[in-house]
Amino acid sequence: MSVASLLAAIALNAALAHSPRTIPAEFAKHPAASTLRGKSHALLLDTAEKRRFRTMLRTESAEGANFNGHYRVASWGCGTNCIEWAVVDLAKGKVWMAPEAAHSCWVPEAPDDPEITDWFEMYEGSSLLYLYTCRDRENDRTFDSRSVYEWSEGELRLIRVDQVRSLRADATLRNDP
Repeated sequence: MSVASLLAAIALNAALAHSPRTIPAEFAKHPAASTLRGKSHALLLDTAEKRRFRTMLRTESAEGANFNGHYRVASWGCGTNCIEWAVVDLAKGKVWMAPEAAHSCWVPEAPDDPEITDWFEMYEGSSLLYLYTCRDRENDRTFDSRSVYEWSEGELRLIRVDQVRSLRADATLRNDP
């Protein structure tokens, strides 16, 4: 292999490694807001709750956008199988705090489910967010429900809750009305 061919192969691999993830169809139907241009805005910590979590919010925000163009979904532990979370507008500094913590179930014998990532599924190119949680502590899975949200007018709007019913790779979901 020539040096030029080797360099071309390395450049192609580097470009593929840094290319954005492909957005699944449902996420693509909910396009993102504009991307952040320039530096992030200082956080507006205007409530006691936001000030209490200021270190986590600032640390997460420093990582940059991971949702809806110029937003960051930030999360941190609040005990066993529990996370607190927020959505940070990096362009304006506004912080939206989740109304309650999210919980998973501890199921040490449950196999990994490739259909469920871990707590969140979101894309920088979409305003849609999935939050995986556990509602039935007597089930045989770590996560048994998926809340589907859309970021709209400064807050998350719940679209639906899907109940995860299967451990198979082709997991079936049932919509709760």
